[in-house]
Amino acid sequence: MSDPATTAESPSVSRKIWRGVKWLLLALVLYFVWQQGAELYAEQGDTLTGISIDPLWLVLSAACYFIAWLPSVWFWRQLILSSGEQVRFGPVARAYYCGHLGKYIPGKVSVLLIRATLLKDFGVRVSVAALTAAYETLAVMGVGLVVFLSLIPVVLNAEQVQQWPAWMQSVQARPWLVPGLFLLALFVSLPLLSRLLNLFAKKFTKSDVEATEAAPPAAFSLRLLYAGVLLFLVSWTLHGLSLGLALASINGAGLEWQEWPRWTAAVSAAYALGFLAIFAPAGLGVREGLITTILAGSALIGPANAFVAALLIRIVSFASEILAAFVLYYCFGQSASGEDDSVQSAADSQSIDSL
Repeated sequence: MSDPATTAESPSVSRKIWRGVKWLLLALVLYFVWQQGAELYAEQGDTLTGISIDPLWLVLSAACYFIAWLPSVWFWRQLILSSGEQVRFGPVARAYYCGHLGKYIPGKVSVLLIRATLLKDFGVRVSVAALTAAYETLAVMGVGLVVFLSLIPVVLNAEQVQQWPAWMQSVQARPWLVPGLFLLALFVSLPLLSRLLNLFAKKFTKSDVEATEAAPPAAFSLRLLYAGVLLFLVSWTLHGLSLGLALASINGAGLEWQEWPRWTAAVSAAYALGFLAIFAPAGLGVREGLITTILAGSALIGPANAFVAALLIRIVSFASEILAAFVLYYCFGQSASGEDDSVQSAADSQSIDSL
């Protein structure tokens, strides 16, 4: 028989080991990003020190970043409504944008905790809010990953394509063939993906969704997922535009509209892969490295501007999140009439503890 004391201690030891591994991975990522920046400065120090920033473009970038998340707010609210809850758009937006700040805490669960807790004051069960928030997060990041993969042939330059096999070089001659095939595959596979999203969302929340005759488990319609995917495609293009506006602020470069697919590929890769990097709060280091690498492949942008743009979009996004959270928190600080805390079930508090 196993020693109870040893059994009780083993999870704690494993958590400490995993925590140490996450900090080590984060340190390695930050080191490589720092090394990349140091090498760039050694090669193009004069260019970097001579860069000027136009703040007006950054304001537009922040506004575009804010707007780009509105489809996610709409989708999350529709998921909540389909679960039998009633809540207005304003409180959902408040909880969503405030939840952004949770990603700066190590781990990904803090985002769900903040969003679910803030909606509790408006009569939404914590279990439902957490599950739907996880579903939305996985859906938008999944679409972002597909967008990045579909745009890889578009952002590759001629020298890189020449290293491909002949049959793959023919694909480059039809740059929109691969994105079309990826998007077609995405929409065809949505029925299966819908089931997987439900499964992963439940695992991600680490909480039991109430399953009684009065309150059956939430089943999200396939039609809603199709609508969400279409909106998420718009969302990622707007995120790309936000990055393009940040680039336009550098040395008065203005917008190079032909680079929009590259902007979109850079941010979709940075956000989706940064989300998967659970060891990095808000994808710190991972995002900057990916954005710099993808943007630097363009002759119109170059390594120096790419590196500065990666730093600027981090600053812009953080400032936009802070401002949006502050304004929305106080604009919708009071729960709506008729939404009383007494309707919350005892299972809600158990859901918070298990997150």
